[in-house]
Amino acid sequence: MTTPEQHSSLRVGDEERTAAIEALNEHWRGGRLDPAEHERRTTAAHAAVTRGDLDSLFTDLPAGQVMAPGVPASGRAVSAESSATALVPQRSWVGRHRDQLMGVAPFVSLVGFFALGHNWLWFLLIPALGALLYAGDDQDQARLDRRRRRDERRSGRDSS
Repeated sequence: MTTPEQHSSLRVGDEERTAAIEALNEHWRGGRLDPAEHERRTTAAHAAVTRGDLDSLFTDLPAGQVMAPGVPASGRAVSAESSATALVPQRSWVGRHRDQLMGVAPFVSLVGFFALGHNWLWFLLIPALGALLYAGDDQDQARLDRRRRRDERRSGRDSS
């Protein structure tokens, strides 16, 4: 029987890495990871050499809901406070409220137009605000899609 120290130093193979990446994908789809954190952890899972490397990717995620087969949950206790914060993706205030900001933009443009001299340039606020708030979303999603397709190709090659 291996001790926890020996267990975390065992080397992992492609099957364990793929299982860990699938578990991270499930946590991402469940809203527990934002795209940047998901990408960071997925990259770390690709580079993992030992079980300890993989276990460290799941320390702040709930083990009972989604866990990769072959990747045991760490035996660490998680406090209720850290468990609650792990379920909420960490985004900035603007990131959390950008849909509301976009909804208010036409009204701000109208107020600016009528209150400050009937200048039509106020209406350029709407697309400019949209470009600022949503810039990079497509790139992040495209990067994640490419990585997912690559992982699927790798797992398809490994199973044959």
